[in-house]
Amino acid sequence: MKRTSRSTALLVTLLLVGLIIGGVIGQVLGKYVPILAYGESIGISTTTVDLGFLTITFGFNLHMNLAGVLGLILSILVFQRM
Repeated sequence: MKRTSRSTALLVTLLLVGLIIGGVIGQVLGKYVPILAYGESIGISTTTVDLGFLTITFGFNLHMNLAGVLGLILSILVFQRM
């Protein structure tokens, strides 16, 4: 079965929802189950380019915890079952 662009959009949506819900669960339950809140941050620190008439700021930071990763895996499994 060939996947369409709609399936790709659905996959991206499910991945984002799984990551967000997992991250929130990890923060809330992290007080009671500390391993769920364990995570790392990756990204590029904020960099500013000042050209005198234009200032551009770049930066990206992603903080994922274990519950967020579990949410991603769960969302992939849900997508495969659809």
